[in-house]
Amino acid sequence: MVHIRIRPNGRIQFDLHLYGCRFREGTQLMATPKNLANAKSMLKKMSAEIDLGTFQYRDYFPNSKKVAQFEQLQRVAHPDRQYPFFDNFANQWFERKKATWKNSYRDSVRSALDKYLIPHFGNTLVNELSLSQVDYFRQDLSEGVKKDGSRLLSNRRINFILWPLVAIISLAAEEYKFEYPLRRYKAFKEEKAESNPMTIDEVRKFLASVPKKWKDYFIIRFWTGMRSCEVHGLEWDHIDFDHRLIRVRQNWVNGEVCDVKTPKSRRELKMCDTVFNAFKRIQAVKTGRSNFVFIAPTGLPPSTHFISRKLWFPTLKAAGLKLRRPYETRHTAAVLHIAAHENPLYISHMLGHSDTRLLFEVYAPYVANASRLDGNAFDSLMKSEGLG
Repeated sequence: MVHIRIRPNGRIQFDLHLYGCRFREGTQLMATPKNLANAKSMLKKMSAEIDLGTFQYRDYFPNSKKVAQFEQLQRVAHPDRQYPFFDNFANQWFERKKATWKNSYRDSVRSALDKYLIPHFGNTLVNELSLSQVDYFRQDLSEGVKKDGSRLLSNRRINFILWPLVAIISLAAEEYKFEYPLRRYKAFKEEKAESNPMTIDEVRKFLASVPKKWKDYFIIRFWTGMRSCEVHGLEWDHIDFDHRLIRVRQNWVNGEVCDVKTPKSRRELKMCDTVFNAFKRIQAVKTGRSNFVFIAPTGLPPSTHFISRKLWFPTLKAAGLKLRRPYETRHTAAVLHIAAHENPLYISHMLGHSDTRLLFEVYAPYVANASRLDGNAFDSLMKSEGLG
């Protein structure tokens, strides 16, 4: 039974009697004719759902503290509804799993849950979620567009948003013993990322235009192909001048130190003369107590956002170069090492790849007659071009 009452302060209140308990939910709506008409329409809909056995308290009062009480009473009265709602089980799944993830990855998963999955599937019982619901939801995501008409979300991004959903429903099916509904689900085929490396001439123009304070930073990125998070995570303890080695041991991501991306990413990079001299110049002007090699104006290692917005894109514009991602320093290093005829095994180790397969797949048009072993051919090439 559901009734509408007018409280002494003139506001509308819903009075529900469900499973032998009384539930009262106040509103901020004054009892005007218009508000009363809307409340009566809502009352009619609730009554119909209660009669059909489909009423869910959270659909009408999602922020009420009485949602949990209602759902507990509902499960006692209907043993066939012993399944949790998606939002509750998703949050439990996240709490169980988060200890196994890096903080940056944990935050990305949490964002996918809060921004996409829980708002859409939150009020669905885990055993009632169907493949068709997922297909329609995925289609909506793929049709989103930006103001310029380009796609809002790539296939890769959509796959990342949906994999927690697949994992959550798979675990729920196993633990609550219902038929897993997503057996025929297949992820989107992901687009291949296009590389856009610089030529030697473009590297020269870039280094001539970049602020002097950050020139050595970009020399190190262009010469070593290190990921931005690896460069930002470098501490002076990792720079071995005696053996001319850079020891890649950690990343700087979202304002904190974390482990490197993969086991192969933990590596030693041999310093050629140009890179060795760059580190020496940086060390010579070092100030402050921080042990990090590179420091942003904040006093902390630079963020990828700072490098992109304050240095990379302004320098490309100043040099008259085509816009491209800062990640292209890595592609540029790979391509120019290939152009210098360095051995593919050496280049793969430098980049932290598990094998040479990725090197040939991504940079196949540039690979030819690799024969050297130690990186000196690349350094000689760059020096001959006046960049060493």
